[in-house]
Amino acid sequence: MTEHQTVMAQLPETLNKKQRSNISRFLRHLEHQGQHWSALAPAAGDRRPAALEAVVNTAIKDHRLNTGTRGALNHGFNLVLQAPSGRVQLAPVQPEHQTVMAQLPESLDLPYRYNISRFLCHLEQQDQRWSALAPAAGDRRPAALETVVNTAIKDHRLHPSTRAALNHGFNLALVAPSGRVRLAPLLAEHQTMMAQLPQTLTRSYRSKISRFLCHLEQQDQRWSALAPAADEVRPLALEAAVNTAMQHHGLHINTRMALNQGFNLALRAPSGRVRLTPGLPEHQTVMAQLPKTLTQSYRSNISRFLYHLEQQDQRWSTLAPAADEERPLALEAAVNTAMQHHGLDERTRTAINRVFKLKLKASS
Repeated sequence: MTEHQTVMAQLPETLNKKQRSNISRFLRHLEHQGQHWSALAPAAGDRRPAALEAVVNTAIKDHRLNTGTRGALNHGFNLVLQAPSGRVQLAPVQPEHQTVMAQLPESLDLPYRYNISRFLCHLEQQDQRWSALAPAAGDRRPAALETVVNTAIKDHRLHPSTRAALNHGFNLALVAPSGRVRLAPLLAEHQTMMAQLPQTLTRSYRSKISRFLCHLEQQDQRWSALAPAADEVRPLALEAAVNTAMQHHGLHINTRMALNQGFNLALRAPSGRVRLTPGLPEHQTVMAQLPKTLTQSYRSNISRFLYHLEQQDQRWSTLAPAADEERPLALEAAVNTAMQHHGLDERTRTAINRVFKLKLKASS
């Protein structure tokens, strides 16, 4: 058995197939370069061998090895190799930390879960453990943990939402150095709003709306001062507050979408783009009945058109073609108006024609 075959045979069983493949490709790369693992392998206790790190980064940058190669080596050999930027992406290797990840609430969304994973990896790099920092029963603001989190965000480039992820995942109230903390809303007005959200709204969207209301309270603002007037789907003051919260205060990128879905709004990003899904059961049924073979792009175009109809107080059922009708004029006019005056994608007409076997035409 060759040296590199021996290395592959000794990899941990916990390594997945993709990680094994990345390590195998790296070892073959070494062979092509006339190099050997034994000349680069870390000494005992050395978790960041400089020569190996340099070779891995060069292989990824100049020889098109998979960007997950560094992470695979880190996981396979308990290393902390870093990218040239200084960032390192790892999954925790300590059994204690793997257990922490496994016990996170199922409702915790993926970005928060990832932030917690990265924080646990950071602890391992610092020779620290969660068990030494974890809160005692009833302690929602453990001082040592708060200090470590804030330092990790400030000095070690962890994501600004790491603190919020820990607060959400462990029901804590860790505070930024500025004194800010993200919790459930306290104002009766905001608690009432949360209670009145549609029952069909997902838990993830509810959480993002709750977080936005907390942010307003921290900024001494109120929903009632920003709320849309009757039939107003794009209140500019609210849109500005949401975009600022996302850009400068670490709120989740789907906060705007959650508000749009929860309150039937059409808030937009500064770029002018808006990502929405239809809320009416009729339109959700239309989406569910689309062919499974339909491309994601066409599916998105139809979804956006149905939501546009809702914003205009229109319904697909009033525009849909009769049996064997190939060019319903009311639908054609609605599609052309949506594309010309409301910024819908120029392929919207093509998507509708393709899916519903129509012959809608552009306005002359």
